[in-house]
Amino acid sequence: MRLHNKVWLWWGRYWAVQFYRNRYISLGVHIDFQRPYVDVHLLWLIVSLGDNPVITNEEDRLRSSCRGFLFEGDPRL
Repeated sequence: MRLHNKVWLWWGRYWAVQFYRNRYISLGVHIDFQRPYVDVHLLWLIVSLGDNPVITNEEDRLRSSCRGFLFEGDPRL
């Protein structure tokens, strides 16, 4: 699904993949023990595994480093 001019997102119950075409790249792992989920950043891809990883926590929505996934209550879910 294309969310924006530069953002594509595909997901299932326990996985999500986001492609973000930008001038920046990212390499690394982000682990959230509260939800839980794991984000693996590979250049312009974010592969996320966990319990409904497509949803970004509400408190992360207001941060400048938001994951860029969907929020609770989004009609696309």
